[in-house]
Amino acid sequence: MGRRKLFTREDVLDKAIPVFWKHGLAETSVQDLEQATGVRKSGLYTEFKDKEDLFVESLRRYFDVLMARGHLTKQPLGWTNVESFLKVCYGSWGQKGCFSVNSMREFADLPPKARQIMVASVMKAHQLLIDNLAAARGSRDDNDSLAGLIVTFFSGICLEQNLGPDRARITKKIDAFMRLIRTI
Repeated sequence: MGRRKLFTREDVLDKAIPVFWKHGLAETSVQDLEQATGVRKSGLYTEFKDKEDLFVESLRRYFDVLMARGHLTKQPLGWTNVESFLKVCYGSWGQKGCFSVNSMREFADLPPKARQIMVASVMKAHQLLIDNLAAARGSRDDNDSLAGLIVTFFSGICLEQNLGPDRARITKKIDAFMRLIRTI
């Protein structure tokens, strides 16, 4: 009879996310993950195939939690959701910025499954932004381009969070950006 598992998969993922977020996949050691999760290597590898699998599942969990928060799906669709999406850059899991945006820095070296999850999530966010823009400004030909601009701005402010600006400064930028795009 095997040992009883003393952890949940979700708990391990929630504790691994900030480690990967801060250090990236390449710079995160198994020892870092053991320390953060409180689970030994053997337990981690019983639950996940390897460190890459744990990263992939952490990324999937991150996107699932973000989608559940409904930043871009709350009714009614519109500008409020766009602003809520941009404020995701404030961070969570005790980290600033965005786990996905930080992970894009090592995109070429990530496992194919991680790249697929990231691309699918960006495409989904892009489409949800288009839906919100259509609700706010009507069905216009430039909603797709504007959604792309919003994603680019979001990525930039998430990366800027790594430089340590305070929340008030980022909020000012988001407010200015929102004023600008509402006039387009």
